[in-house]
Amino acid sequence: RIVEGIMEEIVRRLVLTATAAALPILLACTATPTTVASASPISSGSQKAQARAVPNLDHVRIGWKPVARGFASPTQVASARDGESRLFVVEKSGRVKVVRRSHIVKHKYLNLSHKVTTLGEGGLLSIAFSPTFRSDKLLFVAYARRNGGDLVIARMKASRASAPQVRNKTLRTLMVIEHSRYDNHYGGQLMFGPDGKLYIGTGDGGGSNDVLNTAGQRTDFRGKILRINPFRSCRGKRYCIPHDNPFVGKRGRDQIWLMGVRNPWRFSFDRRTSNLWIGDVGQDSVEEIDRVSASPSRINLGWSCREGDQPFNSSRCRTGVKYLGPVATVDHPQAEAITGGFVYRGDKYRKLLGGAYIFADYVTRRVWAYSKNQGKHLQPGRLGPYDYAGPTSFGVDDQREILAVTYDGTLWRMRASHR
Repeated sequence: RIVEGIMEEIVRRLVLTATAAALPILLACTATPTTVASASPISSGSQKAQARAVPNLDHVRIGWKPVARGFASPTQVASARDGESRLFVVEKSGRVKVVRRSHIVKHKYLNLSHKVTTLGEGGLLSIAFSPTFRSDKLLFVAYARRNGGDLVIARMKASRASAPQVRNKTLRTLMVIEHSRYDNHYGGQLMFGPDGKLYIGTGDGGGSNDVLNTAGQRTDFRGKILRINPFRSCRGKRYCIPHDNPFVGKRGRDQIWLMGVRNPWRFSFDRRTSNLWIGDVGQDSVEEIDRVSASPSRINLGWSCREGDQPFNSSRCRTGVKYLGPVATVDHPQAEAITGGFVYRGDKYRKLLGGAYIFADYVTRRVWAYSKNQGKHLQPGRLGPYDYAGPTSFGVDDQREILAVTYDGTLWRMRASHR
């Protein structure tokens, strides 16, 4: 709900979204969160291991230290994991800036502003570096294109891994996903999984109430997580489809890896368990966190039959479909636009937070630490200086420490201490 643009949903939530009218994020909800039982296909052994790994969150306080300021509506922070100790901050306008040792590098790393529309929730939505960036110098971008608003997934190439800039002439389009009717619910997250494949999050196409009825349709790219191999070309495409994608050889789009999401603005992989954690922005009453194992089999998270763990539109429910429930939900109004985060796997705060999932809400700026054996713990401090300038994205640096960007233009580093 971050910016439902010119839509009835914005009218309905004017107080909530007025200032966020340009932000490409999902609005999620949160009151005292209600934890629901995990439905993820994870073995009991791994569940016990994860429970043992998570410390007692009752005694942990999370805080945030500013690293750099002066970004223009940042939407993501990422690392190339190339040994250069750089952080890359994505701006809604289509620019990417580099941060070295808390200083913003003068020259822009990337500038696609001439290709990007910033209407509604559009903009440059995500960047992802190849797992072997030091050798292949490839990076991938997702943006809402200026003409028509469609979601574009493209590949680019640096002249060398340490290059200060990437030239626009290297851009090659991989996919174009129709998004011409509304300017919200793009999704747009790009991330490489532990299997080396590129995962692509797409929103349901916008409007409200899944008006386009896309999320539950196997033949539509919207409201999904897609999975491709972008390092090869197959059948006239600049990518290949992994043979183990769940719909290969069956009715539906072969690129689909998971379906039934509303607006999966931010997701991440746990580098230790390979589980995928998704923050899916809610509609009327609940925000949700989903956890999915690394090898799903035609998983449907339920939108818009369900919103989180609650019924939503019974006419969209399909007989014989088993919907996977969220591991945690947060009720409105404690959260209004969820921003998915990361499972903490750094060394600095391992004894305090090892194995805990950190996530937040864009509107209320609340931050939670979640563990399966303890549920959600609301942190006393809020992330961001005021309402409607909350956290738009989390990231991790080369040391696996968690960072965040807030819409007012600040890059933050997470800190933790005993209460």
